[in-house]
Amino acid sequence: MFKKKLFLLFCLPFILGLFMLSGCGIVTPVAVTGVTLDLATMTLTAGGATGTLVATVAPADATNKSVNWSSTTPAVATVANGVVTPLTGGTTTITVATVDGGLTATCEVTVNPAPVVAVGDSYGGGKVAYILVNGDTGYDPNVQHGLIAATADASGWIAWSNITDTSVGTTGTAIGTGQANTTTIVGQVVGETACTSGAAYYCDRLVEGGHSDWFLPSRDELNKLFINRVAIGGFVENYLYWSSSEYSATSAWDQAFASGTSKAAGARVRAVRAF
Repeated sequence: MFKKKLFLLFCLPFILGLFMLSGCGIVTPVAVTGVTLDLATMTLTAGGATGTLVATVAPADATNKSVNWSSTTPAVATVANGVVTPLTGGTTTITVATVDGGLTATCEVTVNPAPVVAVGDSYGGGKVAYILVNGDTGYDPNVQHGLIAATADASGWIAWSNITDTSVGTTGTAIGTGQANTTTIVGQVVGETACTSGAAYYCDRLVEGGHSDWFLPSRDELNKLFINRVAIGGFVENYLYWSSSEYSATSAWDQAFASGTSKAAGARVRAVRAF
């Protein structure tokens, strides 16, 4: 009898523990067994629309479905969250890899060279506004590069920024500086006030023609739009257009290029992107 009591005293905690664990709903992690892509090959055009790859992780109830993306030749095309951006002619392999287990799937991407274009042609989500020439930053005698203008102005008149009395620091006026200018303007913070509206902010947030890399042109870039305004189309004659080149702490260059216009004043805006 004494031995039976000892046995029960010894086993009872173990039995109760098993009973409690069985009722706690403990979840056993489900390991990833594979990953696939919806496309094995993809063909894009340099400077053209992006492509999208969809990854499917197996099994469907896998605990960790996180994946990482990579491109073997980022100069040809980059990838982020499955979105492939074609940059120059060539080929690259896009790989998706699971965080759990490191399982992979690939897609072979061919990027065709950008076609030869002329000012005014529809291309790259807008209209070709300017083609780089020898002496311009980024000029390549073998590959066309230049500026693409959005197909239309922003709606109505827009102030240069909601911060109108403090210099952003340094902005360029030359061709090739508009993107950096825009990034500087949008990133400006004065005290507790950040840039939350204005010409550069509009361009930076614009998504048009399948592209989201629009910016406010620099003074000299805007001048090329002015020179080619008839071929580009859609401009309002005798109106001021903002550039991203600062003139002073309280003013910025506009299309007239003779003096600075108050940042608080309204002017029209035409976004551009580089190709």
